[in-house]
Amino acid sequence: MKQAKGMNLKNSNIKTKPESMKKNKSRVHGSREICYLTLVSFLMVCAAIFLTFFTTRTSFQPDGKIRKQPKDQNTGFSKNKSQPVVLFWKRNLAGLDHLTHIRNVFVLLGYKVSLDLNSDWDVLWAHDYPFENPLDPSPLEWQMKNLKPHQRVNKLPGSGFVTSKVELATSGGLGIPPAFRLPQDKFKLIEYARKNPKEKFLEKGNSHRSIRLKSIGEINLDSTKSFVQQFIANPLLIRGYFFDIGVYAIITSVDPLRIYRLDNDVAFRFCNEPYEPFDPLNVEKYVIADNYQPSYKEPVFQKYFNLSFPLKDAFDAHIRSIGGNPKLIWEQIDKQIVAAYLTQEHKFVDLLSSYKHKRNFFEMVRVDFILDDTMKIHLIEVNMSPSLSSIGYAPNGKRFEQVAFSLLSLVGLANYLHPPHQNSEEGKEVFVADRNVMVVQESCLTCADCTKVECQLCAPCLDKDFLADIKLAYKEHMNKYRAIRIFPPRMTQEEAKLGIPEEYAKITKANKLQYRWFQGRCRMDSSWC
Repeated sequence: MKQAKGMNLKNSNIKTKPESMKKNKSRVHGSREICYLTLVSFLMVCAAIFLTFFTTRTSFQPDGKIRKQPKDQNTGFSKNKSQPVVLFWKRNLAGLDHLTHIRNVFVLLGYKVSLDLNSDWDVLWAHDYPFENPLDPSPLEWQMKNLKPHQRVNKLPGSGFVTSKVELATSGGLGIPPAFRLPQDKFKLIEYARKNPKEKFLEKGNSHRSIRLKSIGEINLDSTKSFVQQFIANPLLIRGYFFDIGVYAIITSVDPLRIYRLDNDVAFRFCNEPYEPFDPLNVEKYVIADNYQPSYKEPVFQKYFNLSFPLKDAFDAHIRSIGGNPKLIWEQIDKQIVAAYLTQEHKFVDLLSSYKHKRNFFEMVRVDFILDDTMKIHLIEVNMSPSLSSIGYAPNGKRFEQVAFSLLSLVGLANYLHPPHQNSEEGKEVFVADRNVMVVQESCLTCADCTKVECQLCAPCLDKDFLADIKLAYKEHMNKYRAIRIFPPRMTQEEAKLGIPEEYAKITKANKLQYRWFQGRCRMDSSWC
């Protein structure tokens, strides 16, 4: 220690402590501070564990199942979850290879993939029917009845009303060849055959691919496992081969009904053997088998395919080359898809009423058609969970991933906002607000009576539930990517001024109101037509 100027420490009255004592005291104070900091840190960790336990704990429900409790009362979404979760489910989890391209797209969009039925999922991608079915119970039945508003499911309750072969065939829908249930309709079948002696008939299994051309005398009319449908005896052939056309349709809402079609992504499948000389005993000539000839091997398409044109463009070019009009073919296809769902819509609506939220659900199906040599389209089948697997032909992978992205974009699952936040008030306003969906400005300025048709789309008259529907329709329009709307049907701005066409005079009140809303959007902006 330095001696102060003019001060003799030895003779001073000031007493000083030894350096060693000062150092010991410093060590004691330091140790106490470390203990205090350690204790505080320990208490903070305990508090964090305590809070985590009570915000993520599971609880037993009355049905005995264990599920995580909701974390956010508004969205049901865990605020600590860093990414959205997609749950993949099918009854046989061992065979998931055919879902690879769907999975790839979800991963590219930032989703975490799960196979755990008890996970805190945002999107369910179900290969099989996940809803209540007494004949084939699903482990997801309870969850389907108790979905949170933000959760989305890629199946519609009651999809079998259209995807069941016998239900569709006997529905009497537009473009569907006449069909008869057995044994209930056997006398109707006999009478139809008597009046149409030149017609031939296919006997089809109710639930599998068993198909064979038979005469009425060869069919077991008392069978409970099959039905009978008129055979299209004059199919259009390409290079002598029978083929069908597979179209991807997406149903985003059933009350009111909205349907889209993927425009450029179309499947063409060919029989393995030439149609002629015809032999009813050889089904390889007129039935598309599991090992069908893919379109990329068809020389008529190959020259376009090698130049990177979509298959639909190749098909359209071929139809024009033989004197046909592809536009008329696609118009028939669109009308028949719409009719298939309109015919069964009341059944969907009735079933949907037993679920908490009607906007959780969407579905993509593949609709198969036959084109005859008069350029007339016939609807044959609607397939639930169409295959998007490229196992047989690897280059199809990119096409199927584009199909998946188009679907997820349309239904709002390819957005940058986290799916649960899309359902929050803040998230909803980011996408679409009331001001974005208003139409018929001139009428609304003078409207004072909400019972008048022209006033029902004005803000003071809009039902809250219908407002949510058209906001969702607005988002679909903004996100549609390669999908085109087929119901409500496309229109010109002039047609939008004429009211609802006579062919749709019997649609539901909700569908009519939605139709008028699309007409109003079309009159304001031709991109909505």
